[in-house]
Parts: sequence; structure tokens; C-alpha cells
Amino acid sequence: MHHPSWIDRGELVYLSRRKTAVLSVVAAAGLLTACGSSGGGASTTSAAASSSAPASSSAPASSSAPAACDATIGVSFYTERIPIYATMHEGVQAAADKAGVKVTFADANGAAETQTNQINNFVTQGVKAIIASPVDATAMVPAYKAARDAGVKMISAGNKVADADEDAFVGADLVAYAEQTMEKLIEGIGGKGDIIIVSGPPQISFVQLQQMGWDAALAKHPDVKVVATGVDEDLSTAKAIDVTTSLLTKNPNVKGIMSSTDNIGVGVVKAIEGAGLDTSKIYTAGWDAQADAVELVKQGKYTLTLSYLAYTWGEVAFATALDAACGKMPVSHYVLTPGLFIDAANAATLTPDQISGKDPSAIPAS
Repeated sequence: MHHPSWIDRGELVYLSRRKTAVLSVVAAAGLLTACGSSGGGASTTSAAASSSAPASSSAPASSSAPAACDATIGVSFYTERIPIYATMHEGVQAAADKAGVKVTFADANGAAETQTNQINNFVTQGVKAIIASPVDATAMVPAYKAARDAGVKMISAGNKVADADEDAFVGADLVAYAEQTMEKLIEGIGGKGDIIIVSGPPQISFVQLQQMGWDAALAKHPDVKVVATGVDEDLSTAKAIDVTTSLLTKNPNVKGIMSSTDNIGVGVVKAIEGAGLDTSKIYTAGWDAQADAVELVKQGKYTLTLSYLAYTWGEVAFATALDAACGKMPVSHYVLTPGLFIDAANAATLTPDQISGKDPSAIPAS
């Protein structure tokens, strides 16, 4: 496996893909009641055959509960219109409830100005740490800096800014997963042929990291040619239909289409059908394992999706943020979470809770 350059693996904290390790992270979050505010409950202000991830073998974000502190955590997600963030919200909230810690949520709705205001408001409200999925890797740096200058720990989840501009990153190894996903697509089309890529906005860090992984896989397979690329700036199914329809008009004989997300991937499938093409003849892949995409996998119309196990992801992000708020940072900048590939071999047998990580029984072993 190619190891992407954005990570020095000798300095990473990997969450073990083993179920017991993930459970220990969740349990740790539940035991941190000493760190919580006395008020207890949280409040909200919300305006493939399974394949293991890259090798991992390490510990949860913290090895022991931090010293007692009075902490409130702020959360600003990219947008909860994307199902994965709604599921992460559930995981964060569940872990906060177990810990007796107040969490305040906000939805950036994909707008950097909105997210900047939310982060500034959190600082004014006196939160000790903020979990953010930055809308723009560059535009959000001033807000991150202002929060950190005020003593607030900034924990990126999903998307990220530069390492130096955040206190920690919680999420999957996006480059490695992107490489794996492209390798599966290449294998599925027989190692040669024309493909299309429909990505999200290029200013988002996860799209940049995806591209690194895709490129790493494609570099090893010169007989696979990317004949067209498109950008879905909205990360929406409706936009993806339009973008893909245009690309298919000029390239009707492609063997595969890679998407950044399942919102895009579902639009890709609809565009293929709208063009009168056979979905079973075009290998389609994306990320997020949202319900409509998994249903299309079951129907044989969508080939592959990746679950980030978003509920577990939310739990781990909360545990990391709470530790940071209480003065205990992870031993590495990167706290990596597991994923689960879903295809025709396992889609019908996985429950929604297994796909989200709420039920950890399907989390791949390392």
C-alpha cells in the first residue's frame, strides 16, 4: 500500500479497527463525567465486501480521564444536509450525554462566512473546545486563529485546515481510503478503460486529499484513462445529475465513474439511467454510505460506497475535544477513525446501526 505524503505514519495515533478498541474509546467518553459541567444534559442550537482500512494498531485519543474541568463544547459542521454530518451529530450528542457535558451545535450550511460567525460566537459564549468541519481550508484559518488565540482548542473533524492552524484532526485517512476506493474501481473494470471523476468543491480539504489518493492509484494503472472530470460545487444530487449528464453525453462508453460523496454518486446513477445506459455496466463508487446509496447498492445500480462509521466518528471527535478542553491533548495530531466498504457482498446483511457505527460489530478488524 502506498503511504500518502500528507501523513507521517510514525507520528500517528490510529484508532484500532478492532471492535474492542473502538468500544474503549466510547467507554472513555462515557467515563469523563468529572470533566463535565454540573448542568448535565446537552443543548443544541442547530439553526463492498467489507475491507479494513490502512494498517492501524494504536490507542484511543486519551489513555485516561483528564483532570476535572468545567467544559462546554461547540460544534460547527459543514452542513447537516449531508447525512454523514447528521449521524456524526448523533454520535457527539450521545457521548456528551454519557459524559454529562453541554454541547452546542451549529450548521455552517456550506458557507465560510456563516461558519466564521459560528466559531466567533462559540468563543464569546466561553466554550473550551470546538469541533469544526471547515467549509474552506483557507478561508477558515482566521476564525481558527482567533479561537486558538482566545485559548479555545480547535479540533477538525472530516475536513481540515493545515496542521499548524488546528490543534488536532479526527477522521479517516482520506488519502489511503481514496486510493483503496480507486483501486477497487480499477479492479472492477478489469484494469483498463475510460473513467469519469465527479468531485466536490476543490477548496474543501477532503476533496484535495481524495484527489491525492485517486492519483496515487491511477499512477499505477496507465491503461486506465480519466477522460472527463466534473465538479459538483453543491455536493448535491441535483447538481450531480446535471454535471454527469453533460459528461456522459460526450463520453457514453466509460467503464467507471468515481464520486466524492454518495450525494453525488446517487446523482451519477440517475444520470446514467437518464442517458439510457445500463447501470450494471458502469462501475460507480462514492463515500458516506448514506441510506439511498446503500439501497442502490442492494439493487445493483451503485457498485461501492464507503461508510465512515459516522456515529463512532462523532463519539471519538467528542472524546478528543473534551480531553483537549480539559488540558489533555492526543499524543499525535492525527486521531484516525475506521471505515467500512459496502458492496453487493455485504449490503443486504448490514443493519443501519452497523453502517453508522452505532453497532460496532461490523467494524473491520485490523
